Amino acid sequence: MNYQLNVYAAPWSSNAQADALAFAAALADSDHRLVRVFFFMDAVYSGLSTQAPSADEPDWRQRWIDLQQQTQCELLLCIAASANRGLLNDTEAQRQAKPIATVEAPFELVGLGQWAAGFGDCDRVVSFR
Repeated sequence: MNYQLNVYAAPWSSNAQADALAFAAALADSDHRLVRVFFFMDAVYSGLSTQAPSADEPDWRQRWIDLQQQTQCELLLCIAASANRGLLNDTEAQRQAKPIATVEAPFELVGLGQWAAGFGDCDRVVSFR
């Protein structure tokens, strides 16, 4: 089965990130395939490249990158939620006339069409709030 995970909560505000990563790890250890993870609302902070968590806090961004390297899933940030929170890739930083980009690969900025795609091309969509 193909899965899409939707994550809605900021990395530091709930267990949503940890739960989503644990679920993704279970998928990776099974015959199921993780197609994409879509980050919406405050969960887009997962892709913030300028974050520097202290040594005693989880590095959620790196954990998602490690998962992506293991599974080849897409890591997608809602472009509107990201821009509202200052998360911009090179293209958006130039378009918005901002001095720096704060989103880097493998995270991508995409529209809600990619969120909706999961309801058509995945067998299951699981949300974490």
